[in-house]
Amino acid sequence: MALLEIRGLCKAFDHVVLDRLDLDVEAGEFFVVVGPSGIGKTTLLRCVAGLETPQAGTVRVRGTDVTGLPPYRRNVALTFESYALYPHLTVFENIASPLRARRRPAEEIRRKVREVAKLLRIEHILDHRPGEISGGQKQRTALGRTLVRDPDVFLLDEPISHLDAKIRHELREQFHHLEELRRTATLYVTHDYAEALSLGDRIGVMGPGGLVQIGTPEEVFERPRSLFVARHLGQPTINLLPAALRREDGRVSLELEGCGARLPLTAEQAAALSARTGDRVVLGVRPHHIALADGAAPADGGLLEARVELYEPLGAKGVLLAELGSTRLHVLTPIDVHFRPGERVRLAFDRSAFLFFCPERGVNLVD
Repeated sequence: MALLEIRGLCKAFDHVVLDRLDLDVEAGEFFVVVGPSGIGKTTLLRCVAGLETPQAGTVRVRGTDVTGLPPYRRNVALTFESYALYPHLTVFENIASPLRARRRPAEEIRRKVREVAKLLRIEHILDHRPGEISGGQKQRTALGRTLVRDPDVFLLDEPISHLDAKIRHELREQFHHLEELRRTATLYVTHDYAEALSLGDRIGVMGPGGLVQIGTPEEVFERPRSLFVARHLGQPTINLLPAALRREDGRVSLELEGCGARLPLTAEQAAALSARTGDRVVLGVRPHHIALADGAAPADGGLLEARVELYEPLGAKGVLLAELGSTRLHVLTPIDVHFRPGERVRLAFDRSAFLFFCPERGVNLVD
C-alpha cells in the first residue's frame, strides 16, 4: 500500500485543472511534479492538504480516506511558496509553531528548531521577525516550519525557488539525505526541470488536466511520450525538426523540411517506422546529441552543414545556435572553440538518440 494514494481527482475553477488524476507515492519516496506555471501543481498540493475541495476523487493517507477531513486532521505538512509566516513571531517561534500546537516539550522544541535552523543556515536570525529578514531567509523559515513536523506526507510547493543558486544546490543535496523526508512520502512541485531531474526518485510531468507522464528522471528525459514533455525538460530546449519518412533502395531515411537534407535511420528505427513511409514526422534531437564534426563525413552520411547565428560560452560548455535551412538548432559545444556569425559548421547527429513525434497528435511514434 502506498503511503499517499490519489484516485480520480478532479478540480475545476473556470476551467478544468485536474481531470481524473491518479498518483501513488510510497513511504520514503521523493516524488517531484514538474510543469509550467499555472498548470495546476499547487492546486494538486492544496487538494491533498485539504485547502481545496475536489469535485470528485479520493485522497488516502496510510490507507485512510482523508478527502472529507479538514486540514488539521490529515497529518500532512505543506510549505507555501508565499511563505505564510506569522509577522508578529520571531523566526524561532514561526518554526516552532507546529510543535507548540501539538504541545511538545520545550526541550524537544528547542532541539528540533535549532537542528533545522542549522540545516537551513538561519541560526543567526532566530530572534528576528519576518519583516527584518530577506525573501530567501523567509522561504528558509517557511521550509524549516515544515521540516520540524513529523507528518505522514510532506507537501513542498517550490520551497527553494527564491534562494540563491549556491543555497539551492546545497539544499538539493541535503534533500536526498534528510531522514525526516525518507520516513514519509514527499510530494514536491517545481517549474524547474533541472531541480526535478536532480531531486526526484520519480517525476511526473504536469500538463493540461493532470500528469501526462510518470517515470524515473532518466526515463522521462530520454524517452518523452509526447512533444509537450520533450519541450518542457531540458535547457537548451530540444531541437524539433519537421521531416518526412522516405524509402529509397529499400532503406528508410528522414528528409528534413526546409533544406532537403537526408538523415539515415538505425535498423531498429527503420523497422519501427517502415509502415509510415511517406508520412510527416517531427524529429526530436537534444542539443547534447549533436556534435561538431571534424575530419571526413561518417560512412552513413549522418552529417549536415549549418550556418552559425549565435554562440554563447556558458561555463564548462558553450551553446551554439545554428541555422539549418529554415530550422534553428541548439548545439552544446566544448568551451575551447569559438565561432563567428555566418561561419559554416558541420554537425554530426547521434542517430541512436533520435525521437520521432506525430505532428498532429504530438505523441512519440517509437515509445
